[in-house]
Amino acid sequence: MPTVTDIIDDVLSLPRTDRGYLAQKLIESLDDERDLTDDEKATLDRRSQEIKDGTVTALTLDQLKQQVSADRG
Repeated sequence: MPTVTDIIDDVLSLPRTDRGYLAQKLIESLDDERDLTDDEKATLDRRSQEIKDGTVTALTLDQLKQQVSADRG
């Protein structure tokens, strides 16, 4: 049986698109570990609807960083 190091060496020799696909699948497999609670699902649904309705505006990561920096003064 190959070791993790052997597998990593093999994976790193793959084309970029294949490595990206593999990375995506590995990340997705981590998400399967825990299901959301009903409260978490309700919050996600509510927040998604608020963004769709325009009642709130989503921030980019850069905007959030700027806002946090400004709040810290």
